[in-house]
Amino acid sequence: MKLRLGLAATVLILSGFGRAETPTPFCELLRNPEKYNGKEVTVRATWRYGFEWSQFYCLDCLDKGRAWLQVPSDLEEDGPSAKALRGIPKGAGIVNITVQGVFMSGGHFGHLNGYPYQLVARKVSSVAIVLKGMGDIAKETEAEKRWACGGINPK
Repeated sequence: MKLRLGLAATVLILSGFGRAETPTPFCELLRNPEKYNGKEVTVRATWRYGFEWSQFYCLDCLDKGRAWLQVPSDLEEDGPSAKALRGIPKGAGIVNITVQGVFMSGGHFGHLNGYPYQLVARKVSSVAIVLKGMGDIAKETEAEKRWACGGINPK
């Protein structure tokens, strides 16, 4: 019996059960969208959100575009994702966040179909505030240069 339990535990460990997935660099998704289209990924990047915008991006690949980050309302209800989402500024802000979800390319997504990519979150974690609210563009730009994905010292 002990041998069976030990063997079962070994199989679970070797299959990756309980292992945290290593995030894919966000810019890797945008540089190779066909490789990741329709696939579940885990990424850490910057999320700027507010009224009618939900931009997911990294300063290192802004030339490739931004993704629309869709956070389904059921993630806000209960569990670890809800706890992480409660840590973001209300209404609008800029945060660095880890997202596990399905990446999509080859279409038009988000508000007014203005985004070439979309990431539909299934789980969010590790929120770090870059800037609360929206306001002065110079202040936003300075905060992004310092702490956003691809910045000098990302949070």
